[in-house]
Amino acid sequence: MVLFCFRHRLQIVLTLLCLSICLGPALLHASEPEEDDTLALFSAWQEEDAGGATRSPKPLSQTAENVTVVTSAEITRLNAHTLADVLDTVPGLQLAHNGGPGIIAYTLIQSTSFEHVLVLLDGVPFTNLGSNFSDVSAIPARIIERVEIIKGSASTAWGSALGGVINVVTKAPEQDRGISGAIAASTGTKNTSDTSLELSGSANRLGYYLSAGFLGSDGLVPKTGINSSNFHGRLTWDLANKGQLFAQATGLFSRQGDLYVPQLPYDLTQQDDKRLLNVLVGLRQPLTERLELAISGYHTFNRQESAYYNISDGAVWWGQGPDLSKSFATESSLGGTASLTWRGEQHLLVLGGDYRHLDISGNSVDTYTYSPYSRQANRWGLFLNDTITLGSVSITPGVRLDHPQTAPHQFSASLGATWQVSDNTLLRAYLARGYGMPILVPQYDPRPTKILSAQIGAENTSIPYLWLKATLFRNMTWGDDIEQQLSLGTELEARTKPLFHTSLGAGWTYTDTRRTSDGTPVHYNKPTQTLKLSLNYDDSTFRGMLTGRHIFWNGPSGDPGKNALVWDLHLGTTLYQRENTVFELFFSARNLFNSKYYNSEFMPSVNRWFEGGMRVKF
Repeated sequence: MVLFCFRHRLQIVLTLLCLSICLGPALLHASEPEEDDTLALFSAWQEEDAGGATRSPKPLSQTAENVTVVTSAEITRLNAHTLADVLDTVPGLQLAHNGGPGIIAYTLIQSTSFEHVLVLLDGVPFTNLGSNFSDVSAIPARIIERVEIIKGSASTAWGSALGGVINVVTKAPEQDRGISGAIAASTGTKNTSDTSLELSGSANRLGYYLSAGFLGSDGLVPKTGINSSNFHGRLTWDLANKGQLFAQATGLFSRQGDLYVPQLPYDLTQQDDKRLLNVLVGLRQPLTERLELAISGYHTFNRQESAYYNISDGAVWWGQGPDLSKSFATESSLGGTASLTWRGEQHLLVLGGDYRHLDISGNSVDTYTYSPYSRQANRWGLFLNDTITLGSVSITPGVRLDHPQTAPHQFSASLGATWQVSDNTLLRAYLARGYGMPILVPQYDPRPTKILSAQIGAENTSIPYLWLKATLFRNMTWGDDIEQQLSLGTELEARTKPLFHTSLGAGWTYTDTRRTSDGTPVHYNKPTQTLKLSLNYDDSTFRGMLTGRHIFWNGPSGDPGKNALVWDLHLGTTLYQRENTVFELFFSARNLFNSKYYNSEFMPSVNRWFEGGMRVKF
């Protein structure tokens, strides 16, 4: 226990030191004239809008939560296939992969468990109801306009979001062009291929964005081949007074191997057939100059059939019970959201409610205890939050009441503040109480997990060509079904402004999670250190990105995982460009040094592999 306290105190001292480094230059030089070459450095935290934290777009300089935004331009430089490739590069996030592109990956935010991370696709939950798992490998990267990542409890906005939120905002129709688009194709190791077509444009008040693609591979990890087809479409109709009607649909049809465990006595591989469909319709309509109404409704459908076989002889896997030939799970939801947003001179007030009807059925949770089964639930939530702007200070209170039906009512509250000390320095503080719902399965009604989360942080651009961000967080989690745990952590980020078309980036996260009863460490899904590095070059003709990631998985002594530093190289060049037509070639070498990295021997890492391709934009 003494060592536990010492480590936490040392961690706090180190973080406060980093915060002082962020603040020092601003406080010492607040009265000096600004350098022109630093004024625009990462102006996103001053000007760019993000709506994930309070469900209404506002500048990041008024957002108290620890938020990271990844843009479509950054995604293109990564030659990314799916959302999982994007999240791999974000500081504070840890991903455990079961295979190559399109194969399931588990996402942790600052070491909170994957079932407590809420993934949204344009505000619609993209989360498996049976296990609270969000398959970030099922969202194609090409349809993403930006990704808003909230690191920390976001329950006052979204309900069951104990660990954080990943909100994927898809591309909108291209304005003022009848037709535009892109064609891309790549091929690589083990017959890995990714082909896609995008079309976008507008005519009068009608706008459209259409995308379709295929992702395939023989399996970069044995028995994890994939054949996946996907599509996404969005239609918009502009109304008077800047209102808009919209409708969109996203679908996935995939046959893939999601598990490879050769270790005896398991000798197990899992082959899945997946069907996914998300449909969303909505309306945004200004009622007055300051008041806006937003209404949306959605339907989601997800069906997965899983077959289990012995790797050695292909026979039906025997496991720990009767033979398992095939299991299935079908999930659907029907829901909607309505909100009113008031944009006053000093207030951004958002009042709204969510409703969701859930339906799940299958042939049993562990495939043999009880079969078949089905369950339904009706859940609703009411939320209210405000952003009060008083000069350079913004205060963001928020409350939410949820009725999960399968558990008692849940009340969430948060209070945050930002202070823009100068044009180059921003301070943040955030305190929130939230919760995470358990899985929705028959005969299983544990109470939700609760969290009390506190954060303080600073961002600074006073040092020429350098952006710094430091965050200190403290998370206390507890529940009737889990023991109380305390996580103390630090997140540090640094990026440079491009110099000779070259920039650097780095992010380091440290988390120490222990049981409060005796101070012993918690290992499962609690990585202690995460390092993300990047070297970027872009002169509009040639581009290159070298990324590195290291996760210390902190596994138990029997299965500690592999914690190597993994490097990926992404190159691209523009061979032809005239007006709206661009022809590009790109190449990626992933896991350059063939490192071993995984959190469990049951999830072997992907070895070094290569791919190359072309992209035509018109």
